[in-house]
Amino acid sequence: MKILKSQNGAAALIASIVVSAGMLSIVLSVLLISLNMKESLNAFMSSTQGFYDAESGVGEALMQLRKEHNNYIFRDILVGDTTSTSQFFDIPGECAPIPECQFVPGSGWWGEYFNYSVNHPDMEVNPYPGPTPSPLDHDWYWDDYKTHEQIDANLELDTSMWFPYDGTEWEDKEGFDHDYHFGMHWRAKVTAPADADYAYELASDDDSWIMKDGLVVVNNSGTHAAFTKIGDIFLAEGDSVVELYFAERHVVESGFSFKFTTPGLIITPWPEGCGDDIECNSHIESTAIGEKAARKARYTCNQNIGNCTWSELIP
Repeated sequence: MKILKSQNGAAALIASIVVSAGMLSIVLSVLLISLNMKESLNAFMSSTQGFYDAESGVGEALMQLRKEHNNYIFRDILVGDTTSTSQFFDIPGECAPIPECQFVPGSGWWGEYFNYSVNHPDMEVNPYPGPTPSPLDHDWYWDDYKTHEQIDANLELDTSMWFPYDGTEWEDKEGFDHDYHFGMHWRAKVTAPADADYAYELASDDDSWIMKDGLVVVNNSGTHAAFTKIGDIFLAEGDSVVELYFAERHVVESGFSFKFTTPGLIITPWPEGCGDDIECNSHIESTAIGEKAARKARYTCNQNIGNCTWSELIP
């Protein structure tokens, strides 16, 4: 009987030891996991802090550039144990000149040609529609209708039976005697020798407008027979952008003619986009280095230090 009790006691002791060892193992495992989690959490927090420190460095650099446009030297920023260093750099080749804008001075007008269907809602409207304030109020000069572009040496064209699409690869008479329903947009850099009013003659059947530096200065729009306007346009010494818009919208006749009658102006083809400020992106990189982590961020902005986007780089 005593032996049995002793065996039971030993079994109980052994079981107790096993349970205790198991509990100790669990405690040690939890402790190790906790330590690992703490280390991972610290690393994550350090990495996150490094990223925000790098962003702070870029932010400081951006604010400096907006205030001092020509100062590209940025001071280091110390946040806790992290130092953030920023620098400005250019990517070669981003600001190359636009070759399409290199035209011979005095060679004429840049022309865009558009062809419409008789089913367009603005064609064959009765009674004849009156004038509209701007050619840009219509969709007639959208790329959807553009057939081609060309340089026209002058715009002294026929004012009664002018049908430029007849006999071309884009001709579509739609059952009529001619290819009616078309439009043009001409654009040129006009160089004036002095500040002055420069005389012009404009005749069109149907709509036409003259724009100078983006503003309508002559309105001869509406569906009508050939009608001529004579007047003056003020041009400052140097370069101005002059645009002419035309539309033929009714099956009767068609005509257009324009010229400056004051001599001395140099008219050079000037497609849209020519003369605009070249968009050169600005790049700022900031590297934040701490005891446990390093992060690097790049901000790419336009030349006015606006519309910025960021990306993370490998430190």
